[in-house]
Amino acid sequence: MQRILCFGDSNTWGYNPSNGSRWGEAIRWTSRLKNLLNNDSTTGAIERFEVLEEGLNGRTTVWNDPIKPYRDGSAALPMILLSHRPLNWVVIMLGTNDLKSQFPSEPAWIAEGIRKLIGQVKECDNAGQPTPRILIVSPAPMHDANNWASGFHNGRQKSLDLATYFRAVAEEEGCDFFEAATVCEASPIDGLHLDEAGHAALADALTKIFR
Repeated sequence: MQRILCFGDSNTWGYNPSNGSRWGEAIRWTSRLKNLLNNDSTTGAIERFEVLEEGLNGRTTVWNDPIKPYRDGSAALPMILLSHRPLNWVVIMLGTNDLKSQFPSEPAWIAEGIRKLIGQVKECDNAGQPTPRILIVSPAPMHDANNWASGFHNGRQKSLDLATYFRAVAEEEGCDFFEAATVCEASPIDGLHLDEAGHAALADALTKIFR
């Protein structure tokens, strides 16, 4: 059994851009990923993968949000790693909330936040098993005309730029990398969150990495 921890923000939690509710398991990319991996017609394998969802609305890489507490990803990740160990993979998809104007929101700084999270995975005791493989996913690009536009400055371009910096950090740290912008982007409904098609496209693309 391969155990995959998915650590992210509202797009891992499954925020529905239409009404703020949570997408059901049939729609969320994490649930779709599990279903796709465990129904591989080419191998006939069943239940070879366990996908662990750890998404939180507003989560950042390393920044404390004075309005929404408990959003600092680096404060949460070590405990989450210990509670779910042993793990084979850790998927980190963060960065959109770091783009808020209240934080040092340049993509290069956000990438260093990703580097800190990578270090935490490498340093964590994995219950005597090898260090999990780490997949860094640069998040789906946002839109400047969004429901929270006043909280971002030049957010769309910066969200697109994240991929370049995340890829460089992933390569330097020996991690796998995937650019979500190659298959999806935020829904135009609210400008920040994935719609049903976006969740499906992301799950389909990531399935190829784990098979």
